[in-house]
Amino acid sequence: MPAKQQPGTRAWADGTGGIKYAVALVAVAVVYGLLAKSSLAMASINPSASPVWPPTGFALAIMLLLGYRAWPAIFVAAFLVNLITSGSPATSLAIAAGNTLESGVGAYLINRWSNGVNTFDTPAGVGRFAAICLIPSTAISATIGVVSLSVADNANWINFAPIWLTWWMGDLTGALLLTPVIVLWAQSPIRSLQRRALQRAAAVFGAAVVISLIAFSPLLQQSVDTAPLAFLSILPLMWAALRHDQRDTATTALILAIFAIWGAMAGSGPFARGNLNDSFLLLSAFMISISVPSLALSADVATRERHERHIEDIMLELSHRSKNLLAVVQSIARQVARRTKNFEDFEAAFAARIRALANVHDLLVTRDWQGADIREVISSQLAPFGQPKDGRVKIEGAELILRPKAVEHIGLALHELATNAAKYGALSSPTGSVSIRWTIIPSDDGLPQMRIDWQESGGPPVASPQQNGFGHMVITHLAPKALEGQANLDYAIAGFRWMLLAPAGNIAANT
Repeated sequence: MPAKQQPGTRAWADGTGGIKYAVALVAVAVVYGLLAKSSLAMASINPSASPVWPPTGFALAIMLLLGYRAWPAIFVAAFLVNLITSGSPATSLAIAAGNTLESGVGAYLINRWSNGVNTFDTPAGVGRFAAICLIPSTAISATIGVVSLSVADNANWINFAPIWLTWWMGDLTGALLLTPVIVLWAQSPIRSLQRRALQRAAAVFGAAVVISLIAFSPLLQQSVDTAPLAFLSILPLMWAALRHDQRDTATTALILAIFAIWGAMAGSGPFARGNLNDSFLLLSAFMISISVPSLALSADVATRERHERHIEDIMLELSHRSKNLLAVVQSIARQVARRTKNFEDFEAAFAARIRALANVHDLLVTRDWQGADIREVISSQLAPFGQPKDGRVKIEGAELILRPKAVEHIGLALHELATNAAKYGALSSPTGSVSIRWTIIPSDDGLPQMRIDWQESGGPPVASPQQNGFGHMVITHLAPKALEGQANLDYAIAGFRWMLLAPAGNIAANT
């Protein structure tokens, strides 16, 4: 599934931003170069192979957020940094190509198979992100880089495996720790957060700093006996995963990693070994083993919370609809009871209206309560009278999806009109016909109005009723009032006519 493009990046990504595009490339190149230069200061097994390589995470995040057109900045920055380091243009070009290809392939696979920047929304997405970083992405840079160094005699073929492992672990750690932080913060920047959310985030970050000082800092005496304190880092990660979100969890993991790197560089802390490279490899393995599961757990908690909120929304909507439906049924029962003389008449009249209401609800269910086509509503209400298949009902109007509320009330109005036409009006005569037409017309206040016309013709002579029944109440009061409109009746000799006029926004879902 393609990734959703982030707001504000369209012009940059498609190259139409002009100056913005150039400025962005320069900014990306500068940041990448600074990260790369500082990371190479930690290289020990080979000047070009660092066991800590955050530029991979930065480049991958940039590719995901800004698009593949960021590649020139990454390529140029990687080339210049490696040229300064090794002094070999050929190997620098190869390494820069590997670094650029690494981030491009990783971003493509994440966009294609893991929902792009939304990959951290679910545990499965976190797993796919980690798997893509593990092999197809980071292995490219490590392989191209070490091969180019070996071919140029900047590295001994005998040391190919340890150099490759160091290179790969550094890139993998950078991708798994830094990419989620950049992507998640870019999707929810600080200015969009509420004060309470910032306070909660600051609390868990503060806890991570305190525990990091205890477990990793060279400021405190570290020994073999204090090495197990490193597992205390799981506490703020669990806190963030269970009580916060993926952004805070990823940031907590990065804070812990920064302090752990500080301790390892000082030769202190639980990861200190005989040489710096081994220290960083052990540190990377530990951080990956606790950060990725924590991020997946956080995504799982967020998924469950979204599901629970969705269930709550459904229950609230169901309650709202049930109350509305019961109110309609209650109104039908009350009005029918007032206009019937015995229980048999009440039962017949009430059952007919409930069937009509059930028919329109069936239409709403098939469309997930998003509305219903007016033609389907007309057909459902006229079908019991053999209409409109026999051609005696003419339907005119553009494609129109009625809102759920309009479906209920217009459906009931059509049922009453059809029932009356079948008993006394045009549909009671073999030569009679009905025309149903709807149009959108302008109004004085600038808001469009929807007009629905029911016109009968060819039936028996029309006379105004001596007594108004429930049907009259529905078509003149209940339906118009519910839709904030008005209705007009015309008992013309040529045929009965009903017209409903209401704001188009209250009737149509597709205007």
